[in-house]
Amino acid sequence: MKKICSYLLGCSLFFAACGPLIKVVEVESLMPAKYPVAYSDKSIAILNALKVNNFDGTINYSDSLLTNLASMGLKEGMEADNLFSGYDIPVYNLLLNCTNNQCEELADTEYMNSIAEQTESALLIVVDTIEIAQAEQIIGQISVDNWSYWSYWGYYGSNKAFYAVTFVPYKALFRYYDAEQQRYLVNYEINDTIRWEAAAYKATEALTKVPEVAEANTLAAEQVGKLMAKATLPYWKSDKRYFYELSGGKGYAATTGAEKRDWKQAMYYWGQIAMEAKGKTAAYAAFNMALGCEMLGEYPLAIEWLTVARNKADLPEINGYVKRLQQRIADKKLIEQQLTD
Repeated sequence: MKKICSYLLGCSLFFAACGPLIKVVEVESLMPAKYPVAYSDKSIAILNALKVNNFDGTINYSDSLLTNLASMGLKEGMEADNLFSGYDIPVYNLLLNCTNNQCEELADTEYMNSIAEQTESALLIVVDTIEIAQAEQIIGQISVDNWSYWSYWGYYGSNKAFYAVTFVPYKALFRYYDAEQQRYLVNYEINDTIRWEAAAYKATEALTKVPEVAEANTLAAEQVGKLMAKATLPYWKSDKRYFYELSGGKGYAATTGAEKRDWKQAMYYWGQIAMEAKGKTAAYAAFNMALGCEMLGEYPLAIEWLTVARNKADLPEINGYVKRLQQRIADKKLIEQQLTD
């Protein structure tokens, strides 16, 4: 009995020295678009470039297949976003006369305006070029040294397992023409790689979960379009935050509210604790108040609460949290600019 009491006393002293328990919460942060396009309320048409060689009058149908797949992927990706909910974005073939990949019609404002008029669209998205390199495939055994596959290692544990990867380098050129402004808003030339990866206990099983090399090129072309659709719009990114679990009736009520994501309830009690308590307890509560403000989109107010926390006790987490909130404020301004420019 004496040993048990000594053990419990040691545990209580340990946790008292370390402070309150920490609760982790998932946060969805809206991030700026990688390749921003100001869609506003413009009517849109996607143009699949079919390039006629001025020297011999031929069309490279292999290239045309890739641009068509990318166009359809772009259409599907855009229509899946809430911004275009219920909107059918049409795809048209655009016949172009080109020399060394320079197409005279694309530089002709009157011609592009006529296409916009024919398609009844204010914004024309030209899928100009898709170049897909030869797909490659690798397979290997997962081990603790495979940092790239650490998540798989955690899933499969110490059991023998294998990973498979199919990857395809690509180049793509997308042009965005605004008929109202009679100019290209932006041209995005992208050089990147499409990757598919999977893991399984058997190498053969892992291979069945990724595309075969023979089909990867066409799948990659469609994927390029889908990725481009997402990259031109702000997107949600998962992140983690945490709060301190405080003791007492008010602390318990605040934790209950936070776990239910009822931030107003949680803040009602955290605010009282921050004002009534002293030292680190007040600092913990003020820190929690900053989290509640962030969850409600009040980023400047969250920074003010972190200042209150710092004045109560200099918690080591405060400076990093302030920087994250400052970045969210900057991202919010940039997103507003991206959507309106």
